[in-house]
Amino acid sequence: MDYDRIVNRAGMVSAAGILFMTTLNGTAHGAGTDVTVQGRRTLPQRLAAERVAVGNLGDYKPCIAKLPCGELIMIAFRRELLGGDRFHEPVILYRSQDGGRSWSTVEVLDALGREPYLSLMDDGTLFVTSHMLHNDAKSEADYGYSYLHRSTDGGRSWQRLAVTADALPGCPAKPKWILTSRNLLKLADGSIVFGVDVRGTGQYLWRSRDGGVTWDKSIRCTFMAKGIADKPAEAWWPSGVAESIFFQARNGDLLWILRVESDKFAPIPDTTVVEMISDQYERLVVFRSTDGGTVWRLQEEIGSHYGEMYPAVLRLNDGRLLLTFTVRAVRPPLGVHAVFGRETPDGFEFDFEHDRMVIDDKTPQGLTSGGGFGPTVQLDDGTLINAHSYRVVESDEPHLQTRIEVVRWKLPPAP
Repeated sequence: MDYDRIVNRAGMVSAAGILFMTTLNGTAHGAGTDVTVQGRRTLPQRLAAERVAVGNLGDYKPCIAKLPCGELIMIAFRRELLGGDRFHEPVILYRSQDGGRSWSTVEVLDALGREPYLSLMDDGTLFVTSHMLHNDAKSEADYGYSYLHRSTDGGRSWQRLAVTADALPGCPAKPKWILTSRNLLKLADGSIVFGVDVRGTGQYLWRSRDGGVTWDKSIRCTFMAKGIADKPAEAWWPSGVAESIFFQARNGDLLWILRVESDKFAPIPDTTVVEMISDQYERLVVFRSTDGGTVWRLQEEIGSHYGEMYPAVLRLNDGRLLLTFTVRAVRPPLGVHAVFGRETPDGFEFDFEHDRMVIDDKTPQGLTSGGGFGPTVQLDDGTLINAHSYRVVESDEPHLQTRIEVVRWKLPPAP
């Protein structure tokens, strides 16, 4: 077995001894609770919404999932300063039994890594991907690396796999960093895929045929794009497959939505590439594999803009697709947005210009992004639920300048 067994402590005390509490009965904010709509085509100007404050100052980048029993779980992280330049970033989890209207006290997990991201399989198995900064007090290496966590009991206990140089055949002893895809995807053949990137070495597709207990790590990916196919991917694509999202088309092809550095790819049509002031100016591209994940070819533009990232695809109850993503720079309002799409035989099509739902615009103008991040889930009654973080100005400490909220809203019937 590839994992070390660990069990979370479903308590409230962090590594630094700080007591965390979450809002037991979250209250909606006042004016401005609606989800606003840009480029209206089928939607009204505003969609009525409930907004629920959850957690504590400094909670960051939540990710939400709906378990088969109907329970919602939300995972996030925060930074704790330990003195000097030492810190730790614990993973925290909240639960809701009433569709996101109220949330439990916090569970501080023994899971490790920042920006934890949930993937739920159809049998209820949960996975969490995360990555570890080398200077985190609990880091096990002197370089950045990743973790893959697995739970079969609704997130009450976890198995943990460190994605380090030791776990990768042929990996240098000290790589620049090892990052992974955000999601894991169960394919039509029952296998599960997961992306791993070793900066300066290569990109890999891991595949499991036993529900994520063990992994075949042998598939090395080749990426093909016009004008750059004669160069190894690491020469023109520093971002690798970090923070990527998998999707399987009806015809069996694999699509990979990737966050990339804008100046390493051709400009978005009718635009000039924006200056890469920071990684918040990166953008999305899509690659396709027709051979099960070995060779990937660049596809047509997905339709997003510079500064838009963290995609998540949801199949709505009415058959449409919903793409949730975060605007982190370039074109405000910053925050989480969503657009409609449709599934095609070989993939998807999204309309970024019409019926764009601005779920979160709470980060004050002039400030940098407060994270956003969250995918959207849908309840059986059609209610859509998104969790995200936004920037606040309640503290001079940079690690205490975000808050989490959950938004509940519904769509009118599809036209």
